[in-house]
Amino acid sequence: MFTKPLEYIFLPSSLQEAYEKINKASNGIDEVDFIAFENDFAKNIEHLTEDLLQGHYAPEPLKKIEIDKPSSDEKRPIALSSIKDKIVQRVLYENLNPYFDKLFSDKSYAYRPDKSTIKAINRVSDFLNKKKRHIVKTDIDDFFESIDHEILLQLLRNHIKDNRIVKLIALFMQMGGFFHYDYEEHLFGVHQGDILSPLLSNIYLNEMDRFLEDKDVAFVRYADDFVMLFEHKNKAYTTLKELKKFLHSLHLHLEEKKTYIVHISEGFSFLGVHFAGRNRYVDNDRFLKTISRFHTLAKTKTGFMTYINDLNTLLQGIKNYYLKIVTKNEKQHRLLQETFIQTLSHKIYLTRNAKKIKSKKEFRNLLAQIKFSILFEYEEIKDKQELAIAMGLEKYLANKSYSSDVKTKIEKKKNQYAKKFALDTTLHIQTHGVMLGISKNKFTIKRYGKVQQTYPLTKVQRIILEGKSISLSSDVIKKCADNAIAIDFIDTQANPYASLITYKASLAQNIHKQAALINTPKQLELAAAFIRGKAKNQINYLKYLNKYHRLLDTHIDAMEKNAAKIKTAATIEQLMGVEGSISASYWDGIRLVLEVPFERRITKGAKDIVNSSLNYGYAILYSKVQNALVLAGLSLHVSFLHTLDKTKPTLTFDLIEEFRSFIVDRVIISMLNKDEPIKLDKDGLLTQNSRKLIAKNIKEKLGSYTMWKKRSHKIENIIQTQAYLLARVIDGEEKRYKPFIGKY
Repeated sequence: MFTKPLEYIFLPSSLQEAYEKINKASNGIDEVDFIAFENDFAKNIEHLTEDLLQGHYAPEPLKKIEIDKPSSDEKRPIALSSIKDKIVQRVLYENLNPYFDKLFSDKSYAYRPDKSTIKAINRVSDFLNKKKRHIVKTDIDDFFESIDHEILLQLLRNHIKDNRIVKLIALFMQMGGFFHYDYEEHLFGVHQGDILSPLLSNIYLNEMDRFLEDKDVAFVRYADDFVMLFEHKNKAYTTLKELKKFLHSLHLHLEEKKTYIVHISEGFSFLGVHFAGRNRYVDNDRFLKTISRFHTLAKTKTGFMTYINDLNTLLQGIKNYYLKIVTKNEKQHRLLQETFIQTLSHKIYLTRNAKKIKSKKEFRNLLAQIKFSILFEYEEIKDKQELAIAMGLEKYLANKSYSSDVKTKIEKKKNQYAKKFALDTTLHIQTHGVMLGISKNKFTIKRYGKVQQTYPLTKVQRIILEGKSISLSSDVIKKCADNAIAIDFIDTQANPYASLITYKASLAQNIHKQAALINTPKQLELAAAFIRGKAKNQINYLKYLNKYHRLLDTHIDAMEKNAAKIKTAATIEQLMGVEGSISASYWDGIRLVLEVPFERRITKGAKDIVNSSLNYGYAILYSKVQNALVLAGLSLHVSFLHTLDKTKPTLTFDLIEEFRSFIVDRVIISMLNKDEPIKLDKDGLLTQNSRKLIAKNIKEKLGSYTMWKKRSHKIENIIQTQAYLLARVIDGEEKRYKPFIGKY
């Protein structure tokens, strides 16, 4: 029991120490600010001590305000206390917290010393590793506003000997507040924003923790958000039912919409982290907020040094949270790296455009103060700094119409390295009869037991296996799973037929949300967007070709007239009819400018050089699009344009449409017209050398940069961005899906 009497708690010295620790950013309803309080500090502390010891003290009513919840239309209520009330609460907290903390469960992680979200996440992983793979994910509905005062006060009386302390806490809990000059009573709950509230909430929920401990349940709780983990599914259902009944005794209930039971293979999210199988990833919503934060900082009209300080703070936060969850070389880590470089280059552009900094030397000196080492290896930092400067100055020169020669040289150098990196990060095996294995953190390709080639594990982001009789060791699959490396399979007819995708599978909630859009106006809207993106890119590509050939005016006019019908299409069938008409004109136009024979577009079983090359290029693009959709947490089998087919990932067919002409058609047609050595064998299939050449060009295209939304973006990152946008539209966070339109 806590035995200290009130007199031993509220000493003048303890009140003075508490004052140093309170938040001085806001004032209470009495309008006494910190300057006024400090001007008569000794007298104020003396009066406060006397009131407390003589039983005359009463807290001021609270000043109630509301703040916006992030990414939500809802408001979060906040109660602001006066300075003297903050001091008293801080003294109570400093004295009571050490006593109660010893009583709390070691599975409770919020508002406690030596506890954190990261430790809570690791504890969940520990339970999962102990084969507790049936998870109850839930939280308590409106918890902080639902705490029953009488129950909480009785809990306090059970532990605090001096009842005057309990009465003092009761005053804080039950004191109401003024909202827009109207007094509101406080009959339930604790005030969010009060110093004592986190401790009181833990004391209240410790009753639930003890209930679960008595039943030997593995759980992890962070405030009112918690998970329970079980070896057996039946036990999960039984315990959930018993817990609901127990919570009624505390006048609490679970939030039904956020309560569900899943197996780890289905995946679940907790504290902003998604657990799926053996993997952990930052939840998409939280990850996208961080990505957005990079963009916001870069656009803020502050000086470069202020930007650097804010950026370093953000990077330190990423180090303290993300990088303890996401290991280096995983997809999310690479997206953080790329977003960091892109937004930094944008800030460089804005600064140069404002003529605040003019020389590369000045930028180099400033960039040396940024904590690149948090996201990059030491030996990479100098190259990344130079890349950011080059990208920023390239945009500046482009917008200012300076020397095209300078712009061309910068663009050429940037894309030279971008293409090189794209090739280096893809391991594409086309040789029959080889064995892919792992040795000393390197992928090894063996033939007849002898090593033919090796590739550093840390450089590879994607593996493509093409053809027959290529063997894989289980070590390769394990390493790919651990390092989020996708393995894609393509057959000899250039058809992608399987993928081993190691990052998180689609969320059950997303599958339901996708399915809920079928046969609604939203499905038609999304289908129209995919067709519009495809049509616009096809039209723009013909316009680009027409600059040189002057043969395509009729085809372009026909396509634009048909494209106008997209807006009025009332069904998916009508949309597909419009798409067919546009594509017919498009391929007729392509036939006119091609310098090799081409009769018509054939998707399967093609034996001519044009269709074979296109199909092979689409196969490489296909797996890139599919991986992007999986990373965005979407179900591949619930689509909006193409007919649903449980045996095919039809959503991939939807998203790929807007990228076909910009990435594949342009590359293949350019290769054929330049008479590059693309050949067919006696069976009418592309030769191995031809496939290698096409694969090289498509991978370089994916890794190159293009202007989009007034900024330079890597093309493969645009694909990922569009997948994330689609996920947000499905989730209702964005109103409209805007397809990618390339700049030719």
